[in-house]
Amino acid sequence: MVIERAIEMVRKLVPDLDGRIGRFEVEDFEMDDELLAAFCEELDRLSTDLRSGLDTSNKKKTHVAAHSIKGMGGTMGLPEISVLAQEVELTHEAGQKERCEFLSRELIRWARDFIAKNQRSV
Repeated sequence: MVIERAIEMVRKLVPDLDGRIGRFEVEDFEMDDELLAAFCEELDRLSTDLRSGLDTSNKKKTHVAAHSIKGMGGTMGLPEISVLAQEVELTHEAGQKERCEFLSRELIRWARDFIAKNQRSV
């Protein structure tokens, strides 16, 4: 199964995407249904944790969720999502609350859309 990429959406949010995406790229592979289901389950949990961490100003929870999504994105062949999650981490660490909130909302929206599209096909 080939998954839908989000490069154009992320490019609008992170203008220097092209210069950063190579760091997270992996060889193309087809994701089987079991791996996709596990990814969706973990993505659901982490996006919920990200929202909760932001809502409660829990810096550790926010950082761990964004960092984990960053790692998973690269592993699953979605390096643009890794860059977006990295940008959430960087803006959070820099105290850029408004930008961090905006990027987090976009990341969470993408996650919910991705899960909805892909759980139907599993």
